[in-house]
Amino acid sequence: MTRKPTRQDVLIAVAALIALLPLTAVIALSSIPAPAAWIVLVLAVVAHAALVWRRAHPLGALLVISAALGGEVVVTGLFFLLPSSLVFVIALYAATAYGTRWPPLSIGLAGSAAAAARYAADPSIVDSGFGPAPWLLFLLFAAVVLCAWTMGLLRRAQLLTTRVAEERAAAERRDHAQRAALAAYEQRARISRDMHDVLAHSLSVIIGQARVARFDAARAGAALGVIEDTARDSLHEIRGLLRDIRDDGPGARPRPQPTLAELPELIEQARALGSDVTQSTQGTPVPIGSAAQLAIYRFVQESLTNVAKHAHAGAAVAVTMRWERGQLTVNIANDRVRARPRPDTVEPGMGLQGMGERLRPIGGTVIIDDANEGEYSVTAIVPSTVATQQEFTE
Repeated sequence: MTRKPTRQDVLIAVAALIALLPLTAVIALSSIPAPAAWIVLVLAVVAHAALVWRRAHPLGALLVISAALGGEVVVTGLFFLLPSSLVFVIALYAATAYGTRWPPLSIGLAGSAAAAARYAADPSIVDSGFGPAPWLLFLLFAAVVLCAWTMGLLRRAQLLTTRVAEERAAAERRDHAQRAALAAYEQRARISRDMHDVLAHSLSVIIGQARVARFDAARAGAALGVIEDTARDSLHEIRGLLRDIRDDGPGARPRPQPTLAELPELIEQARALGSDVTQSTQGTPVPIGSAAQLAIYRFVQESLTNVAKHAHAGAAVAVTMRWERGQLTVNIANDRVRARPRPDTVEPGMGLQGMGERLRPIGGTVIIDDANEGEYSVTAIVPSTVATQQEFTE
């Protein structure tokens, strides 16, 4: 609620002043003795001025207007015939709508009783026998007060409904902004993981083949060909990732992602680097979602890259895929690992952290086992049922 009148408040008060005060002046000056008539006009001007504050300070404006009308009541028992008395009804409505609920009603009923009592005690009215009975006048005043109060309650409920709707809309906008920020963060994290996987794997292949070309002239041509193909494929994938950043939005077509069908090619690349990789499959394969296939592909890619970086040349690597009821387990174990730091200094790298980040959204887990001396093993477990995959991918 505003603390000072708005332009609309001023315009309404001026309109009421122009419409009601001139007629009030004519009636007062023609029916009330001059000193009392001028007092009534001054009090009417005060009431009209207070109407400007009907929304900024509704209860305060109502009290000022009630005091002004109370002064008019003291002067004449026929004050209710003055048009400016309608200002009280407007103020009572505004105090109910924009202020408190019960005080305006109490003020209105008390004023009605006081006005009826003054009417009954006015000597000029008693002597003339003019007008209705005081109790009928009280009922009339009370009915007007109740109508104004009821309309104020309706306006109050309307304002409350509007405010609740605006707060709900603001909360929805904040929630939408938070979801957009979270989606942007997840997109950046995904691109960062993909960039790491692509660069780490391709650079490991390039370094290994460059070493072959350097020390084995007979295989230099083939090694350079592998380097060229690997660099070209990596450049293609990086361009695709950058295109995802530029074209991420409604209508953008998703870039094709690796699947389990491309694992043999990945294993052949690891063998070209000198690793003795064997692959075995246990159980009956079942269809799984594209998100799970991508996660498994990246898991195997990162594991083979780690072998190329941390294991001796010619290290034996076993890739085992075990299809069980409701889950797929992929284990990659290699021997002849170089000396590693002591356990209290080991920290997970980006690759190992990325494995967990990829598998968690599809309900998977990563298990790292380096307890056996001379052997290192990583295991990925993901749900393999169609229903579970649909649930996670949605």
